[in-house]
Amino acid sequence: MSAVARAAADPPRRPVGRRRRTVVMRVDDGVVSLGGHRLFTGTEEQLLASIAELRALGRPTLMVTANVDQALDLERRAGTAEAYAAADLVIVDGMPLVHLARALGARGIHRHTGADLLPQVAGLSGGRRWRVVVLGGDPAVAEQAVRNLRADHPGARISAVPFPWIDSADDPASSAAVEGLHRARPDMVFVCLGSPKQEAWYLTWQDALPPAVYIGAGAAVDFAAGRFARAPKVVQRIGGEWVWRLCQEPRRLAHRYLVKGPRIVRVALRSWAARRSPDPEGRAEVGLTVVSPAPPPCRGCDGPVPCDLHRVPVENGDQPIA
Repeated sequence: MSAVARAAADPPRRPVGRRRRTVVMRVDDGVVSLGGHRLFTGTEEQLLASIAELRALGRPTLMVTANVDQALDLERRAGTAEAYAAADLVIVDGMPLVHLARALGARGIHRHTGADLLPQVAGLSGGRRWRVVVLGGDPAVAEQAVRNLRADHPGARISAVPFPWIDSADDPASSAAVEGLHRARPDMVFVCLGSPKQEAWYLTWQDALPPAVYIGAGAAVDFAAGRFARAPKVVQRIGGEWVWRLCQEPRRLAHRYLVKGPRIVRVALRSWAARRSPDPEGRAEVGLTVVSPAPPPCRGCDGPVPCDLHRVPVENGDQPIA
């Protein structure tokens, strides 16, 4: 039985946690992290080089595009935290996160979106012999995106793999898409199912997928197809693209941007407080891992306790000097 057939017959189910996490952004020695997960901050050229390195690993790898919505989901959705932990690369998609990182002291941090990355990779695919696949979105929209990208980038090696309507990430109907990916033998796959669905789908079917870099690209297929227009560059730079998107899809995005989105202020305030005020207990929080503070020094020599030089023998074992 093939890997695809095994996965369809008995798709893995992941446990859903209920513990709420406290998410902060930190900048330490030039390294930017969100909820304990390191963020890629380099240039477009460095990003493309990193993607090429992931491709060379010869296994399925995951790239997550971090935005405000996902930053908030890190606190409440176990699946989002699991996706970030499993990701081989996390890039910064949301401009508010870029502004927050800069406020915390990050220098040289760059924003990279799935909508920008799809045409960039398509443009390089012919010369670098990359096979690029668009997965997800309405089939007609995905095919139009491929036609547009081929027209804009002659010689682009890009195609679309149809994605079925599924009720959940482990829906056996996904096996058709997995089989289509095996036939396409891709190097890069832009998974355009929307977050957190696209990351959950990758994690569920990872063992059955062909080797490739899987990029959570959300609405990138809609932009490539011309279904929606990107905001002007100046609007993107100041972090106002969400207003542009809201005007295009008010019914779908109103809750995300007007109700949920403002909660990012709490993340920003916590991040600023963590920068200015170290943890009073001397602990370093990394995701859900807490590093305990160092033990108090030995009173005999100020060394760590227990200290081999200042033990005294007693009947039931050694005791440090009090």
